[in-house]
Amino acid sequence: MSPATGARPLRWGVLGASSRIYRNAILPPLRERERHEVVAEASRDLDGSDAPYAELLRRDDVDAIYIPLPNDGHARWILRALESGKHVLCEKPLTMSVADTEAVFAAARSMDRSVVEAYMWPHHPRNRLVLELVQEHLGTLQWSRGRFSFPLAREGDHRVDARGGGALFDVGIYCLGPALLLAPRDPVSVAAAATRNEHGVDVALAGWLDLGQGFTATADVSFDSVHLRTLEITGSGGSIRIPSFMAPGPEDPSVVTVEHRDESVSGHAVGGANAYGEMLDQFVDVVQDRAAPRWGEAESTLMARWIEALHTATR
Repeated sequence: MSPATGARPLRWGVLGASSRIYRNAILPPLRERERHEVVAEASRDLDGSDAPYAELLRRDDVDAIYIPLPNDGHARWILRALESGKHVLCEKPLTMSVADTEAVFAAARSMDRSVVEAYMWPHHPRNRLVLELVQEHLGTLQWSRGRFSFPLAREGDHRVDARGGGALFDVGIYCLGPALLLAPRDPVSVAAAATRNEHGVDVALAGWLDLGQGFTATADVSFDSVHLRTLEITGSGGSIRIPSFMAPGPEDPSVVTVEHRDESVSGHAVGGANAYGEMLDQFVDVVQDRAAPRWGEAESTLMARWIEALHTATR
């Protein structure tokens, strides 16, 4: 989408510009799409100092901050960015606790700034179609099953120590987010089992949430298994399965298949897209036009409660 007549591109600053998610997934659409301009990037000094982040936040030519830092730095730098008058798009998990999540949104409201968690899944047209088809064809929802696993073998990776907090914080949102959008409520009960490493963080976790009304959601996440990105949503009227590449979604057109109760099958064609680019464009709408985010404060706060409940259940 081109910017509206007279609209200035959103001017971005990045805290943690060496991150792989920024370099590989976020920077390309920021460069390619007319609604964005990257004007400042900051990485830690060689001595580990984060002074470059503070220096970037003092710039007057930056409207919004993208934060792909290790998870334990999210809350701190979201608040610092808000205090400097910037809007914030922060990688998931937005923070590592319910209290911190509530605090950053309270700060955003008080400063009349936007904070959005960078969960790209709801921005892909295939995934939006899945949610529509669930409501149209699946009847009374019974279960949502999400799996996201891969072998993580990078030495010193922050995701496997206290800086990242483990697999559920990293990829649990992909397994649980669709169920949350379909049933945005606190669970009736929760169960979970985890394998934790020497740092006490989960390298594998299986979680189960009873969302009431006969609907349950499960998340199976792992840093120590094969590559899986699957989603299945089933109800009294049928089932939808995404057998692979559940997130972010394909850039080419695809077909969503619904298996109906009478054993018939229907296919629903949908266009492709870059989910990260769509997310970035919607963030501009949120900032400049006060559009409602597809994944906003209510969803991020509820997801934080779900994740906290699952971690508590493992202990």
